[in-house]
Amino acid sequence: MENISPEQQLKQLEEDYNRKRVEIEKQATERNEVMPSERETLSHAVEETIQRHAPNFQASSHAAQSTDDSLPPEEQTKVQQWITEAFTNGIDAAIKSARDSGDMALLDAFHKELTGQLHEMLIQRDKLTEVQ
Repeated sequence: MENISPEQQLKQLEEDYNRKRVEIEKQATERNEVMPSERETLSHAVEETIQRHAPNFQASSHAAQSTDDSLPPEEQTKVQQWITEAFTNGIDAAIKSARDSGDMALLDAFHKELTGQLHEMLIQRDKLTEVQ
């Protein structure tokens, strides 16, 4: 997704989500399993996007979670800076910044927060439904 605008990167991630949703739906149907939530599917798509720049990254969870308040304030600030960077300079730039921190726990916190914020954005754009 390099060399494309931040908005195009977000659009690409949305397309990745849609592709992943179809793939998961097919697998769930074949296995007679319950479909994961849209947010969980989005979490998988975000994980795959991060893995393009940090191949060893594995999300600790795909379950819906709010911001990790267990992080010290300075680490919460770093994660929020990367989120801001994702929406201003592009997801790729933010992922590279998070990866370059060398802290996989912070990269995981970034994954969780980015998933949550993208989920909210897609709900606002009527691309996803909000589940109570």
